[in-house]
Amino acid sequence: MSTREKLLALTGVIFFACLVIWVVRTTPPAPPPEEKVTPPTVIEYEGNTIIEEKDGQIIWELTCDKMRIDSLTQNVELDGISAKFYQHDEEKSWELTAAKGVYYKVEEVIHVEGEVKVTNSDGAELLSEKLDYFTEKNMLVATGDVKIKKDDMRAFGDMAYSDNALHKVGLSGNAKILKGVKDDEQREAF
Repeated sequence: MSTREKLLALTGVIFFACLVIWVVRTTPPAPPPEEKVTPPTVIEYEGNTIIEEKDGQIIWELTCDKMRIDSLTQNVELDGISAKFYQHDEEKSWELTAAKGVYYKVEEVIHVEGEVKVTNSDGAELLSEKLDYFTEKNMLVATGDVKIKKDDMRAFGDMAYSDNALHKVGLSGNAKILKGVKDDEQREAF
């Protein structure tokens, strides 16, 4: 190999070494791994209404001050509840108010608590600490210092169960029923 060929080979090796060093030094570091962002599963609304319909008729409508919906379970947490339930076959309705509650979508159960008050269009009234409404069975179960009044009847107990119109009511736990209560006695008996 001549001197000229040796010089060209040496220049090629030096050029290749410089190229490798340049590539190594100028290559940016690997980007940090992407953070997996989990979207929130709870959506919050203020002043909203949920309506349940069947065959084009409103079965119930529920309005609240604040509502949180879990997009995974479809459960709805409620604050400041006011609801109205309709019985189209009897053309009657009943209303419910409570401080807070949860609508369990899959089970179709509405659980409310905190100053629960139920009144129907016949004038019956139920007060309790907690109440569960089983929508498929059209059944109410009230617990905690239950008080019921209709006309001249007053009933008290730890638990009450009823159809959703308060037509048929059962009591348990320290149950007491007063019949023939007069207007003057109403405040004291309820």
